[in-house]
Amino acid sequence: MKGVQENNLQKSGLRTDVNCIPNFEVLLCPVCGFYYVHPVRVKVATGEDVTIVDSKGIQVVRGGASSESRKADTERGVRIILEYVCENGHRGEVILQFHKGIVFVEHNQLPPPMKDWSVIWRT
Repeated sequence: MKGVQENNLQKSGLRTDVNCIPNFEVLLCPVCGFYYVHPVRVKVATGEDVTIVDSKGIQVVRGGASSESRKADTERGVRIILEYVCENGHRGEVILQFHKGIVFVEHNQLPPPMKDWSVIWRT
C-alpha cells in the first residue's frame, strides 16, 4: 500500500514496546517511556452524547453539552478517549477520532493527576 508506514506513532507522541512481554505490544508513557500506564477513564463521544466509564461507574452526558461531543460533532465522527496516569506522575489522553473510514490518533498531555486517582476497575 502506497504511503503506509508501520508503527509510525511519532506525530501523536505515542510509544510502544514489543520486547517487554512476549506476544504483546505495550503502551509506554508518551512523556517518559515508563511501562506502567494505568487507564483511569474512557469516554466515547458522538456529536450528541458522551459515555464515560471510570472507577465511579458509567455516566452518560446527553445533548452535546461537553467539549468532547462538540469536537466529535465538528469532526463528524466518533471520538474514543482513553485517559491514563503513568506511575511516574504523568497524565494524558490517547484519542481515536473516526471519520469516513479513517482513524486519526491523537495524544493530549494533561496536568499531573490528583493523589486520589484510581484505575477503571478499582474503587
